[in-house]
Amino acid sequence: MKKIITKSNIRRFVLMLAGIFVLGFGISLLRLSGFGTDPFSCMNIGISGHLPISYGTYQLIVNIVLFIPVIILYPKSFGIGAFVNMIGVAYIADFCMWVFGLFKITVESCDGRIVARIVLLLLGLVFLCLGVALYMECDLGVAPYDMLSQVIEDASKGRIKFKWARVGTDIICITAGLVSGGTVGIATIVTGFFTGPLVSWFRKNVALRLLGKAGRQAE
Repeated sequence: MKKIITKSNIRRFVLMLAGIFVLGFGISLLRLSGFGTDPFSCMNIGISGHLPISYGTYQLIVNIVLFIPVIILYPKSFGIGAFVNMIGVAYIADFCMWVFGLFKITVESCDGRIVARIVLLLLGLVFLCLGVALYMECDLGVAPYDMLSQVIEDASKGRIKFKWARVGTDIICITAGLVSGGTVGIATIVTGFFTGPLVSWFRKNVALRLLGKAGRQAE
């Protein structure tokens, strides 16, 4: 029987968990900046605001719905990473916002402090993209929304790169968020256009090195 518990697999699992936590933390920083959130969260926060359920619960439902066609086309995309991401990211973001609140750090307290808000925006973008890159490169399963861009790249036989496919899906989410009353701010626009390229950069220059992979390039 092939050995499952190896140093490599333990490293992948730990980095996957770290990546998902970093992703959720990044989303909370974007929310705290008051400049809006990432496109997917913007859409889900906007729609969940019209429903008697929390943002975290609504995003879990959306992920389950999106996952059905993805797992049919790409069954290997399902794994512990996808499961943890689907359940955990939104709740991690909510938890981080709660912790910030304990220290009286809220959207309202940051209002008027433009420099602090810009710093939160930039840090949020970096943490979000780094988190996505880490957990995706661990190859332990990918959440359906993140997988959509990979599906588009594969379906186009590489003509549409992951980073540009991500820009396209993010623009769709921004539109849905705007229509549903979500906060479409500077952060939403910035993440919409820069998440794809930054995730690709982090996968190639950070995630691959942390995982000890060689000879593989993330486009």
